[in-house]
Amino acid sequence: MSNKTNHPSQGKITSRKGLDALRGIGITGIVLYHLFPSLLPGGFLGVPLFFVLSGYLMFVTSEQAWKKESFHVGSYYRKRIRKILPPLFVMVMAVCCYLTLTRSSYLFGIRQEICSIFLGYDNWWQIRQNASYFSKMAAASPFTHLWFLAVEIQFYFLWPFLFLLYKKGCQMAGSRKMCFAFLLLALLSAGKMMALYVPGADPSRVYYGTDTMAFPILLGMFLGAVRQAYPSLRLPRQDEIFLPFFSIFVLILCVLFLTVDGHLPLLYQGGMFFISLFYAGMIHLIENQRCARELLPRSPLLSLLGKKSYSIYLWHYPIMVLGLAIML
Repeated sequence: MSNKTNHPSQGKITSRKGLDALRGIGITGIVLYHLFPSLLPGGFLGVPLFFVLSGYLMFVTSEQAWKKESFHVGSYYRKRIRKILPPLFVMVMAVCCYLTLTRSSYLFGIRQEICSIFLGYDNWWQIRQNASYFSKMAAASPFTHLWFLAVEIQFYFLWPFLFLLYKKGCQMAGSRKMCFAFLLLALLSAGKMMALYVPGADPSRVYYGTDTMAFPILLGMFLGAVRQAYPSLRLPRQDEIFLPFFSIFVLILCVLFLTVDGHLPLLYQGGMFFISLFYAGMIHLIENQRCARELLPRSPLLSLLGKKSYSIYLWHYPIMVLGLAIML
């Protein structure tokens, strides 16, 4: 995926514009799930879509920097901090100021929650609090959704070291073997989800846990690594069949969003793993299609939602929770 050697403009443009459309679909599902959980019970499946995208882009951007001899752990962390923390700080402080002025009772015990948010362990904090992602919004904290960001932050912290280990392994065993290490780790994570899931109980522990929800990110990394290890998988194509395939993907995703319930046992017994594999396959298809950068950006709303997905993600949930509190 180097800018020097592998169809630079095509790969970069397709990645940004084509994947923006996927982000737009993912954030739409998440927001509509939070707004209308009974009408769109599977909208939360936009979360593993974002995880797969994150893992894939972590690998691709790091591989590009490695080939340019510009991959540095310190600069990697600085970029992530500049991207994540300022918007997060503004949102959290704005919500706290609002609560201080209007609903001070909401601030009870919030100091620990805020610490967990900025130190990147909010998902584990919520697990310790027995918080449920699938409970009614009226009983939720305005920061419940930030468990997702905590998992991302933890992987951002670990990724440079994991990537350097991968590169060391490539020197010893070759990239064609080492790329499957990510798949093995993904299978172990999915296996732990299956082992810890208790049918009939609230599934929030296995949904929140970094250990049990690592597999979508690891599958994204596997996709990036296997595409790098096998150059034939990265050959750009101009297939007329792309649009029908993408339409089928969107149709399947809509069916999942409309029908899958968050308490469905099959989801935690391998279903979410195969859904994440499905997402990875779609990313691979988009990355190889020249026409993806021409067709997908023609949906300006999806592209805009994708580009603004982080801001939408940060603000939509506290606005909904606090708005509901006002109405009640």
